[in-house]
Amino acid sequence: MNYGLWMSAAGLATEVHRQDVIANNVANADTVAFKPDLSFTRERPVAREALGATTPARDLLERLGGGVLAADTITDFAQGDLRRTGGSLDAAIEGAGFFAVSDADGERFTRDGRFQRDDRGRLVDLDGRPVLSDRGRQITLGEGEVRIAGDGLISVAGSAVARLRLVAPPADALVKQGDNLYRLAEGAAAPTASNATVKHGFVEGSGVDAIASLADLVESGRAVQAASRFIDLHDRMMELAVNRISATG
Repeated sequence: MNYGLWMSAAGLATEVHRQDVIANNVANADTVAFKPDLSFTRERPVAREALGATTPARDLLERLGGGVLAADTITDFAQGDLRRTGGSLDAAIEGAGFFAVSDADGERFTRDGRFQRDDRGRLVDLDGRPVLSDRGRQITLGEGEVRIAGDGLISVAGSAVARLRLVAPPADALVKQGDNLYRLAEGAAAPTASNATVKHGFVEGSGVDAIASLADLVESGRAVQAASRFIDLHDRMMELAVNRISATG
């Protein structure tokens, strides 16, 4: 196989993956409490290293390197800006931590605190998932003015009802599920309690820097164009070589 063509194709695939990640971030620049993903590349080992040190070396090719591959994508959990909404059931987390909600697959975690009261009086998220208390139970509000203290204690009409479950799972133990939710990775330990502060009447903004992300998208687009041109160049070189060989044969 043409070595240069392979390396160009690997670079193209890596940059297309990077574009997908950045584009998803840009699309969620206004999504409450969204945490952006970061894409990375890693050097592909040369064939001798990949196959074992006893494999005969090809000095010229090894000086060219092995190209690049996409590395694991990670999530940036940095604190987003807190915005005052004045909503009676809105809440934001200041510090490291997540709210806990319940869905059909079990406990899930989110920093989106745009809560509401359903027709059964329960505290739920925007998609109707029950918000959990520090005892792992659903929270029923009843009627009256709702206040949420900094430690997550919920009071309705002046009477304490429940305390929000705030957890701090390790960042590397969380997997994005969609709908601004996270689940624990397979085999991850149970999350510990968080000592973060709850801000009543606020929501957390997206962690995406839209301007920087657009600049990254432009840069990645140029890299895609360059890789595409190299693929075309190598294709023409092979076509030329084949035509000349057949002509001289």
